[in-house]
Amino acid sequence: METKTLNQTTGQVRAGEGVAQRCAAATKLMRTGEYEAGCEALGDLWGGLGERPRVEGLSPTDQAEVLLRAGALSGWLGSSSQAPGAQALAKDLISESIRAFEKLGPQERLAEAQSDLGLCYWREGAMDEARVWFREAFSNASEPANRLRILVRSTTVEISSNQLDTALALLGQASPLLDHVEDDVPLGCYYMQRAIIFKRLGGAENQDRALIENAAASFHFEKANHRRYFGRVENTMGNIHLQLGRHEEALEHLERARHTFVTLGDVGTAAQVNDTRARVFIAQGRYVDAEKIAFSAASALEAGGEQSLLADALETQAVALARMGRFQSALGIFKRAAHIAETAGNSRLSGEISLTILEEVKSFLAPSEICSTYQEADQKLGEQLSPANAVRLRLCARLAFANSATGKAEETTPTSFEEEVHKRESELIRAALETAGGSVTRAARTLKLTHQGLCYIINHRHKDLLGARAPIRVRRKSIIKKR
Repeated sequence: METKTLNQTTGQVRAGEGVAQRCAAATKLMRTGEYEAGCEALGDLWGGLGERPRVEGLSPTDQAEVLLRAGALSGWLGSSSQAPGAQALAKDLISESIRAFEKLGPQERLAEAQSDLGLCYWREGAMDEARVWFREAFSNASEPANRLRILVRSTTVEISSNQLDTALALLGQASPLLDHVEDDVPLGCYYMQRAIIFKRLGGAENQDRALIENAAASFHFEKANHRRYFGRVENTMGNIHLQLGRHEEALEHLERARHTFVTLGDVGTAAQVNDTRARVFIAQGRYVDAEKIAFSAASALEAGGEQSLLADALETQAVALARMGRFQSALGIFKRAAHIAETAGNSRLSGEISLTILEEVKSFLAPSEICSTYQEADQKLGEQLSPANAVRLRLCARLAFANSATGKAEETTPTSFEEEVHKRESELIRAALETAGGSVTRAARTLKLTHQGLCYIINHRHKDLLGARAPIRVRRKSIIKKR
């Protein structure tokens, strides 16, 4: 009898090997981000994305394994290439494997399949369905590595929904498992998700913590030789430096991330990096460059089923157009982005886009449109608001009130041009200070002013805003290296 062996270094299977070994090899390669090689490892069992695996004549266990591997790989390959219908196909294959595993009994495989199905729903923006499957998966898993992987994946839904406290709680539930897991990939994912959460929470201390978590994630991904996740860490680094106003450093990290994904042929993740690059360009005032890159990102994401990512890219493109004064085009794209997010089941994102409409194109809207857009944002964002969204919603509420039938003071009390300019200047500074939590430094950065310049304007022209500034305090030394 021919000896069938698995190359433990590459995860590849020699010709003639059994189904179990091929599936094990495909799993090993998939978990290190080598999706194309994982497809090849299945050999003649599967023809690749868009094909149904050949399971006729296999045992029920082998059929379930092949269906699961082909389904999971379809989801990853579809996300990477933004192939139309890939997530739907992946869900069909994984669901078929779940039905088989429910009859066969291996709980760990059942949990793994349910987790992969949850990931497909998340890619499509169906957050509630994804939550259901992740909970089911966790209830069936007992192995520490599997439980850790499921909990970490669950945080993707909460991060996408801006439920950051819930995401941190899930990672807190996962932390006791770290000492029992030796696989570097789920360990790296744990730290990567923590970095993303702290980055989104904002503030200097949270950015410092995000950098620490990112360093830990990089360590594990480098050990595992997971190039895709290492590139994602670079993208997160770019986001952190963007929030800190270090635009050139942000672009350096983003260029490394972009190069990684272009080299891997990962169209979907490269498009996400381009969306981040466009936002850096917006922060730099390079609106033409930002619009071109955001349009490229949206075009790449158009064909795939990841609607929330498409909505993000469209929102970025619309912001760039609005900053260029192309309000009509911007408004059309904003509305399309909000509709896509809402249709995908991501009401939170749709509500945030409505806020962006009010922030970016309010001068182009009729008073009735301002009020209706605010009401949509308020309804879609719900009761559980992040601190940033709470501030944004409050500012937009003032705008809506000012444009309501009883609140249009500007129509009943004509003022001079100079008074209107003074009033508008005060509104902009107050809004920037509230968004920045009273920090003059961050507010000045938002307004494209120097710290000294903004202080002068407040002290000499808007002394009523002195109370809006945060008290001056001595901040602890940041761990972020100054350049």
